[in-house]
Amino acid sequence: MCSSLSELETGREVVSLGSTEAAPLLREIVSELDERSERAGVGLEVEIEDESLELPLRARMLRIVVQNLVENALRHAGEGATSVLSLRRENGARVLSVRDNGIGVAEEDLPRLFERFYRADQARASRGSGLGLAIVKHVVEAAGGTVEALGAPAEGLEIRAAFPQE
Repeated sequence: MCSSLSELETGREVVSLGSTEAAPLLREIVSELDERSERAGVGLEVEIEDESLELPLRARMLRIVVQNLVENALRHAGEGATSVLSLRRENGARVLSVRDNGIGVAEEDLPRLFERFYRADQARASRGSGLGLAIVKHVVEAAGGTVEALGAPAEGLEIRAAFPQE
């Protein structure tokens, strides 16, 4: 994964050439991760407000973003949680988010989740490189979007990527 981040840092054109109709790709990724979701004990749902919504990323880059977001939720939400991958329009933006009702993250950790190798206390014991959300942030910002983490302990976590309207 480290080479992926290095590759992405070489140029914006790698990330933002073209756009992709997101709904089919989101469903495909959730289907691919279904078995992993069951093993983790985390329910996985998809909510799509607009089937035709396109995001300003090549399909490969969108796949990287969505996989990292969903895998992060599966790894850290905690057994019994439900994670919802959603795609919608909100306040003049196209929003891709993954939110869960799991163990959550301390408020002081939220801004740091996108730093390379940073792992919140509860995540330190789990496997993972600590690069997934750093990659998400880099890809989203290179495509002109913003990314943020929202949540609190015992209230779950939401990672939101917002892109300007077409």
